[in-house]
Amino acid sequence: MHITTRKKKYLMVLVTVLVLTMAFSMNAFATDAVIGKINSLKTFVVNIITAAGSIVLAWGVFEFASAYQSRDTAQQTDSLKKVIAGIIMVFGSQIINSLGG
Repeated sequence: MHITTRKKKYLMVLVTVLVLTMAFSMNAFATDAVIGKINSLKTFVVNIITAAGSIVLAWGVFEFASAYQSRDTAQQTDSLKKVIAGIIMVFGSQIINSLGG
């Protein structure tokens, strides 16, 4: 049985990948300190997004009231988009937690 050079190279690459996969696979054990730091960073980022969402929500409500008073339908639509975006930003963490993330 004659193996060509191309098949030898393919076989050699396959064996190398398998050996490296087995050699370098190991479990990673995160300590409580690392998990605590990651959770505090997550809480910080969520609080920043919630604060920005509150600002966007207030801005959208103000723009909608101004557009409603001047009967500008295009600006009303844009301001409703801001209101919805602000609501999503404010309640984003609760939405993600309810989805199971």
